[in-house]
Amino acid sequence: MRTLRRRARSEPIRRYLVVMVAVATAFGALVLGGFFGAQVASAAATAPAATQCDPPAFPTGAGFQVTCTIAVNDTVSSAGAIASTVTATACLAAAGVTPPFGCTTTVTTSNQLVTSVDQCNGIAFGGGSNVTCDVSVVDTVPTGAPTPGVTANQCIGSGTGGGTQPTLLCDPVASTTNATVTQCNGSGNGGGASTRVQCDVIGATTAEPITINQCNGSSNGGGSTVTCATTFANNFVAAAPTTTTTTGAPAGAGGGGGTTIATVPTAGVGSGATAAGSGVTGVTGASPGAGGSTGTLATVVPVGSPETGLGGAAHSRNDALLWLAAALFAGAGIVTAVRVRRRRARGVGTATENL
Repeated sequence: MRTLRRRARSEPIRRYLVVMVAVATAFGALVLGGFFGAQVASAAATAPAATQCDPPAFPTGAGFQVTCTIAVNDTVSSAGAIASTVTATACLAAAGVTPPFGCTTTVTTSNQLVTSVDQCNGIAFGGGSNVTCDVSVVDTVPTGAPTPGVTANQCIGSGTGGGTQPTLLCDPVASTTNATVTQCNGSGNGGGASTRVQCDVIGATTAEPITINQCNGSSNGGGSTVTCATTFANNFVAAAPTTTTTTGAPAGAGGGGGTTIATVPTAGVGSGATAAGSGVTGVTGASPGAGGSTGTLATVVPVGSPETGLGGAAHSRNDALLWLAAALFAGAGIVTAVRVRRRRARGVGTATENL
């Protein structure tokens, strides 16, 4: 009897715990599904401006080895769809310690074209540093797209402070307002070895508008070097050809031999208008029509997306809903198990009282 009383007292507590477990499980599934969804959405959203290796992420002091690269791939399809991929590798170590030490690589995609790059500006100007930075831009566009020229504002006010001459090795050395590429200006000053400022602009045209700003006001101080480059390339893709399907005209009336293209078996009429077979023998149409000639028939199976086979249907999957369903099933299972135990306990108690 004491055992039955204890079980009776514990029933409300058990019921409360079961309800709490079920609610917590379902709520956890919803939160988990929302968290993953938010993470994926935020990772896919990017801005048209790419930045890398600038302060405060990268230091302004002395004695650093900075090596940074950005590869931009802008794509415009013949239908006008746009996309971009940016692969960025940033390396930071003590002077003289070269990659792959201290390197991190990130890949970012976007449904926008990258229109500007800002990299390696105002860093490592305390002396004894080496800054090596590169930007490469590849534009994939339809054949015939315009390709404006690339202008440069480069190596102005750099390589001063004495040391072995010449201090600059730049192609070109140019001062242009609102240039496509502005790089290596006011950098590599303070004295040191010859050709301590080496900067290039490679590629004369770009299919998509973009501005590059890199290696300006960096690596100043005695014994520092600056080596930076920007490269442009255009990849032209022809538009997909347009296909047309032509059906031959049937022969004249009176049973002439026409040709039926891509049709299904039908009963021949023998007039010569379609020159179809009788259809008695199925696909081959071997039997002649009444008063007409033997036609040739073919069965056509649709092709193309969705590739689900004959008579099939496309399927889809939603992982978030699967998580939620699994959680709800688990909660329901717990509630069912507890209720079964309660009923068994009541049955045992009733049998004991009857005895």
